[in-house]
Amino acid sequence: MLVSRNDFRNLKVQEELSYNRVDNVAMPLDLVGRAMKRRNAVDEGIQPPWPKLEGGFALRPGELVLAGGYSGHGKSAVMAQWGLHAAAHGSRVGFISLELPAEFLFDQLASFSAVSPETPESYLREFANWMDDSRLYIYDKVDVMTPEEALQACIGLVKFFGCQLIVLDCLFMVSLADDLEQERAFSQKLAAIAKGMNACIVLVHHMRKPAGKEGEKHIPTKHDFIGSSHLVNVSSSVLIVHEDKEKTKKRNQGEEVDDDFPDINLVVAKQRYHRYEGRTGYWLHDKVRLLCNSKRREYKPVEIRQQMREAMND
Repeated sequence: MLVSRNDFRNLKVQEELSYNRVDNVAMPLDLVGRAMKRRNAVDEGIQPPWPKLEGGFALRPGELVLAGGYSGHGKSAVMAQWGLHAAAHGSRVGFISLELPAEFLFDQLASFSAVSPETPESYLREFANWMDDSRLYIYDKVDVMTPEEALQACIGLVKFFGCQLIVLDCLFMVSLADDLEQERAFSQKLAAIAKGMNACIVLVHHMRKPAGKEGEKHIPTKHDFIGSSHLVNVSSSVLIVHEDKEKTKKRNQGEEVDDDFPDINLVVAKQRYHRYEGRTGYWLHDKVRLLCNSKRREYKPVEIRQQMREAMND
């Protein structure tokens, strides 16, 4: 006789108990050490490039992070800056940038490292040598990827290059055919890869076009991501990038602005394993699209020559 999922009347309790295993039940005393390890691990991970966010948020191993914002608000640039900062502090970082050619992203990262809008060819060569020192890896494909290709790319960057941070930019370029069930399954697989391979994967995604009179002045929330709510649910953390476009436009036109207010807000909208959620404000550098900690708009270049010399002496 076929038994439906809801028909429990024919369940033979003793027989079920005799065959089912209970190996996955944890004893309370065994959990003490694991709880302390997880508590201490909250402050570990790849720290942000901005001191005001240190201690509040980090890109931790084993987690899937959803990062988003309206189109053109700088979410990709923010993650490029964070990835460069991570590499400069010893982490191996992989970029799967499906909207930007590899050479453009390489040039952007070099520009960020030098804090200069256009670096000479000699610097590009130095930066390339610095990257080759097991620091930065760029997946060379600008096209739509199948979900399987995207997952394999993430696995390959961890397995063969030892990447501790992977930035997958962006979800729109993964061919999920607007299928919310596929989107859910894909995000769950990404989370499983991050956890199973002890790496942090950042999935960059877009927000819905804002409605109402405020338009893009409205700072979006975690509920404004395009697609299924499963994206937010399965992610360990959610970051939102929001730029004051009106202020930026005025500054670019040479008009006076109130610089006591930041150019860009970075919102930690969800953080499963840490108590901090909130918003911090940053100012754009005058020469390159780097977020700076204060309205002085200062940012320290990456000392690639010194780091290369130190690596050679090790």
